[in-house]
Amino acid sequence: MSMKRRANKGHAYSTGGGEKESKATKEKAAAASTEEKAPAAKAGNKQSLTFAIGGVVLLLGVAGYTFLRQPGNGAAISTGRAQYQPTQTPLESVATKRDEARQRLDALERKQRKEEAGRLGMLTEEEVDAVLGAKESAWSVRGAQGARIRVDACQVSSNDPIEDYMMWRPLGSESTEAAQYMFGVFDGHAGYLCAEQIAARIGPMLDASLGIVGQPEAQKPGSKDRSQGSKDLSQGSKDLSQGSKDLSQGNRLQSTIAQLRREAGLDWDHTSLALTATFINMDYELVEEALKQYRKLQDASKMDELLGPAVSGSCGLVAVVDTERNEVVVGNTGDSRALLGVRLKNGTWKAVRLSEDQTGATKSEIARMQREHPGEDDSVVSHGRVLGALMPSRAFGDCRYKWPLAVQQELFPMLFARGHRYATTPRNFLTPPYVTAKPVIVRHQLNQNDKFIVMASDGLYDQLSDAEVVDAVAQWYEANGPAKDGASTLMTRDKNAATHLIRTALSTDRMGRRSDSLIRRLLAIPPPHSRRFRDDISVTIVTLDSEKE
Repeated sequence: MSMKRRANKGHAYSTGGGEKESKATKEKAAAASTEEKAPAAKAGNKQSLTFAIGGVVLLLGVAGYTFLRQPGNGAAISTGRAQYQPTQTPLESVATKRDEARQRLDALERKQRKEEAGRLGMLTEEEVDAVLGAKESAWSVRGAQGARIRVDACQVSSNDPIEDYMMWRPLGSESTEAAQYMFGVFDGHAGYLCAEQIAARIGPMLDASLGIVGQPEAQKPGSKDRSQGSKDLSQGSKDLSQGSKDLSQGNRLQSTIAQLRREAGLDWDHTSLALTATFINMDYELVEEALKQYRKLQDASKMDELLGPAVSGSCGLVAVVDTERNEVVVGNTGDSRALLGVRLKNGTWKAVRLSEDQTGATKSEIARMQREHPGEDDSVVSHGRVLGALMPSRAFGDCRYKWPLAVQQELFPMLFARGHRYATTPRNFLTPPYVTAKPVIVRHQLNQNDKFIVMASDGLYDQLSDAEVVDAVAQWYEANGPAKDGASTLMTRDKNAATHLIRTALSTDRMGRRSDSLIRRLLAIPPPHSRRFRDDISVTIVTLDSEKE
């Protein structure tokens, strides 16, 4: 089976590992090394002594070169001496160490691996910097009324390949200057296929939803004189994602929006309504539309491409920052989380949640699922998981919790044989669907004390509390952001806020104690063994109106 990861398009910014040194570069370095060694081999004892002394001087020069590394971004200061040419880049060195560690761990029984992992060697500080910096990025955009937004992003994987994706998109604009910006974090599970598809497709869909919501009724696709779908939905539907299966995407979005309005009245604001409709229809395309296409084609070679994302799953966290209305609207499905960093008048910081976690441990979610599946109170959520298996109670994909049993019995044996190991039916599967992608919406009016938004997969919150997350970003903000009273005296190693936050998370133990040795040890543990110690971590930090201080 071939399931190659597709290249990201547009503004999706989940990336692979850092670039490796080219073969030509290595050959050139090897040739240069050979040329340098040749004279030494022919020289007499006196020359050998001279070269030996010179070698000591060179080593001291290398030590000085390393010592003069800038603490902020890890760049080295040139001292004018001969540059040290390592045989491996830091990322290649990490890969070598992890390969050796994986062989050691694979040779052991499962119960012995955790203890042995604690005895593995640590990465160097330079290698840690390379891992953290391999998937970091930062940029700024200009919004309405001259508002400048800075964005910092970073990922550190535990799975191989990473199962998280992130993306951003200006809404309603062909350029990067817009009134609204969309930021998304998609934490995949059971593989990366679902998260990959969402990151590539949800941005244009939200743009289309906002366009439909903002149109006059007579101009909307699917209005009463043009859409059969509206007539079908006027009879009501328990599952919004089903709708009329023959509708185009635009008409299906319009029909979903119409039904949401009927269910909730006219209290929806445009962005909240568009976000909700987009999540529902994105999941419909992944789970139902893909199934329809496969059955139409009946082509086994298309099974992985069409149904792989449905078998996989993903949480979804999307924030729409409106620089014109000065508000943020967050839609969340699953257990990723958005926080607002608020600086109080006394100079302290406060963490405000902009999303609600939806898991099998959330009381409101347990109550909702028990209402939707009467008579299944003991099994619908068991041991904090949906049907005793899935942690998030809302998610994209995860067709094993959504497809009827007959469909699963028809397709899962083939999918499982093709390597989709989660193509299995859960226990106590009686009244699907058990999982929905309908988001919980939080809308917040921004003010001058609201300084930044942190969006992250749950791997971050496994390591830090809300308050610790905001405190870490506040430390970076005060050291690197605009200051009223001259330059800040604080320093941070990283010039990227998201990188600083992940470094802090992986350097903090369960007791809240911080140690550089902890991150050096954690990042040395290779996948898949690293999943017993940490999850993929993906972070986007949006600094609001970063020029107005």
